[in-house]
Amino acid sequence: MKHHQSPYVNKRKKCIEFHITNACANRIALAGDFNNWAHDQLSLRPANNGVWTIEIPMLPRGKYHYKFFIDERMWTEDIENQFREPDGVTGWNSVLEL
Repeated sequence: MKHHQSPYVNKRKKCIEFHITNACANRIALAGDFNNWAHDQLSLRPANNGVWTIEIPMLPRGKYHYKFFIDERMWTEDIENQFREPDGVTGWNSVLEL
């Protein structure tokens, strides 16, 4: 199955699809300012080839920052998304503009 770039705004399904490739992870969650950075609400589902995916309902127009939270200990930006801004600590937040 061919994946779109992450994130993919699916207007037909009225959702936003995110994915990340990580063959070693046991759990990956999506967190951002659209869910108050709660890292235990939006769990990605593992697929084949180490790809993890999630679809969330379409968000209102605006600018959103997000990251993936891997195995309850490591935050990482969405490496497929070229839009990012400093996270105010030592890393990057990925940016989604709708």
